[in-house]
Amino acid sequence: MKLGIVLAGVLRSKIDFGDLVKWAADNGYGAVDVPPDRLEGAELARKAGLEVASTGGTPPLFVADPAERERNVAGAIAKIEAAANAGIGLIQLGHARVPDADDEATLAAARAGLTPVAQRAEQLGVKLVFENYAAAGRNFMVSPYNWRALFEAVPSKAVGLCIDPSHLVGLGIDWHRALHEFGSRIYYAHAKDTELYPEDLYQHGYLYGPSFGRRALNGRGWWRFTLPGFGVVDWGRYVGGLREVGYDGVLSVEHEDDAWGWRDDVPRTLEGLKVAAKHLGQFIA
Repeated sequence: MKLGIVLAGVLRSKIDFGDLVKWAADNGYGAVDVPPDRLEGAELARKAGLEVASTGGTPPLFVADPAERERNVAGAIAKIEAAANAGIGLIQLGHARVPDADDEATLAAARAGLTPVAQRAEQLGVKLVFENYAAAGRNFMVSPYNWRALFEAVPSKAVGLCIDPSHLVGLGIDWHRALHEFGSRIYYAHAKDTELYPEDLYQHGYLYGPSFGRRALNGRGWWRFTLPGFGVVDWGRYVGGLREVGYDGVLSVEHEDDAWGWRDDVPRTLEGLKVAAKHLGQFIA
């Protein structure tokens, strides 16, 4: 299992990708995501000795309007073909719900949009993944119930999950059970932790605030994202669980910890990535 880096915050906006891959290779990382608008970055990563973990940037496929969906399907297939030509085998897809529609309507739109894209991905040997990010209720692929529903609607084995335990913690979902139930569909794994604030949960409840309880470093809310090791996730158990279900791919740190400068402080962010690599290195050979 290799340790990778997700391009979040300043890693995407304030540091040159060429500089980042050199830093990563020198600081305990073996893989990196590639910017969707810079697929030539795959070659930069490989020259630095890194594996390419994933890329993204496809247009939305959970779309109700047939004409818009047809355009987006064509755009997604073109993006996947370009990624495959660059030697990138894993594509992250968005999964925003259809606005003002129930789950059944969103699932129908997902089936219509995703099916032809998954068929092309199968032909190219590319995997498509959904990260279980809730986006304050705007996303669909956030829970075991919805994962199961979509995999039944679109049974292509090209379609799977990018599992991130931090989001499951915030939703009250047992990440260890979910990891084992859906192990055969886990094609990518993120490493991000969640710190909980029980007193704020007691005082305000689960739905406090605009982001379902998320808090800034010194603000209200009953949870916040942290680097691995600063929250409640048992990382030995998580890595062990991934191995138990046969996962031996990239485990990528998604740094969104306000205490370590991910929004605006490049040196502090890089220092945080060193801390994360040291902590996770206890469990990754």
